[in-house]
Amino acid sequence: MPAFRQVGEKQLPQEVVFMAWSPKRDLIALANRAGEVLLHRLANFQRVWSLPPNENTGKEVTALAWRPDGKILAFGLTDTRRIILCDVEKPESLHSFSVDSSITYMHWMEVTEESSVLTSFYNAEDESNLLLPKLPALPKNYSTTAKIFSEEKSDEIMKLLGDVRLNALVLGGSSGFIEIYAYGMFKIATVTGVRSVLVVDYVCLVI
Repeated sequence: MPAFRQVGEKQLPQEVVFMAWSPKRDLIALANRAGEVLLHRLANFQRVWSLPPNENTGKEVTALAWRPDGKILAFGLTDTRRIILCDVEKPESLHSFSVDSSITYMHWMEVTEESSVLTSFYNAEDESNLLLPKLPALPKNYSTTAKIFSEEKSDEIMKLLGDVRLNALVLGGSSGFIEIYAYGMFKIATVTGVRSVLVVDYVCLVI
């Protein structure tokens, strides 16, 4: 087995506390002691963007995770107990939500195994026509402006959902809980009283 060889070194002004390599691109996300989240290119370590800490999001980053397609970066903050989903193209929050306890672990996985229990979420047939009444027709005064607004919102939602059919953001905390969010937004499971968590490929082992 070949030995590891150092190919470069970069001095940074702040101590790095977390880092995560993009699964699809030549990018690495860093979180430093000052509360900044930074995105760098690995080839020349050129900075792509930086997101400074603020009172609205928080200042103490405790976890980082890339969405499987590498287009969204998630990070958790312990002082505000918030999860932020950030666009890889520019330092802006696409979506955020609060959690009950501080996050110490984060893993974003794509559900591809046919044997997975989560497969039923995207393989289930649409039975809404059997369970729900037919939706009424849109009113005649439905304006072009409303249509444009709806299309813009649809594009924003599709960006958050991504290209894959189903992915899940797994969060864990030192207080002994696990939460799973479909597409990083919709909570689908909560487990409490957990002592330790081990993620191997697409399997989450709870001890």
